[in-house]
Amino acid sequence: MQFEPTSSPRVVEAYTRAMKVVEREPLTRSRVASAALSLIDENGLDALSMRKLGASLGVEAMSLYNHVANKDDLLNAVTDLVYAEIFTSYGKPAGDWRGKARHLAASYVHAAEAHPESLPLLIDRPGDTPGGLQLMDRVASIFDGVTDDLRAPALAFSAVSAYVVGTLIQERSDAQAQNEDPSTAAELPDGFEAVARFRAALRTMSVAERFDEGLEAMLDGIEARYFS
Repeated sequence: MQFEPTSSPRVVEAYTRAMKVVEREPLTRSRVASAALSLIDENGLDALSMRKLGASLGVEAMSLYNHVANKDDLLNAVTDLVYAEIFTSYGKPAGDWRGKARHLAASYVHAAEAHPESLPLLIDRPGDTPGGLQLMDRVASIFDGVTDDLRAPALAFSAVSAYVVGTLIQERSDAQAQNEDPSTAAELPDGFEAVARFRAALRTMSVAERFDEGLEAMLDGIEARYFS
């Protein structure tokens, strides 16, 4: 006999909860990590907790430990998702090694725009997750047929990744500081003329121009050291 809810609010509520349990998508490590990434995007990395994550998935926090060992493991899983997005964005670009390195940088920027609150994870977390290793394997092929010196792809991946992530985090931090306290852009006290000139020079370029100039300078250095 099929159950039909009555007009009793208590019965209707119980019926609704039961149906939600039946229809709930099975919990997996991937789903847990994806929900955690969404919470980080919305509220920031520091606000993530197992209790809040469980609530967002409609389960008790203890249920999450069937899929992640602890919060550290959860953050590794989230990091892997971000690396996987970078990998997907990177794809299989054509062109020479410099063009591919630029495309790698653009893929990091794409991830930063999608998940700005998760950027610190790419510095603090290990890169030997499945997504990170997949990305590194693809990036290492940038130099196939160009050089047998494996230091070149290793340095390029490390340097470009560190430059891009570090620069994006710094820009985000600077923007937040100015939004919170506009006085940070006020005049410097006497005695810091060199800093004033330095800041004035930076203001002649847009954020994108500064980013591109720094990246090209880095690629020039790699080329001069390994290919000249």
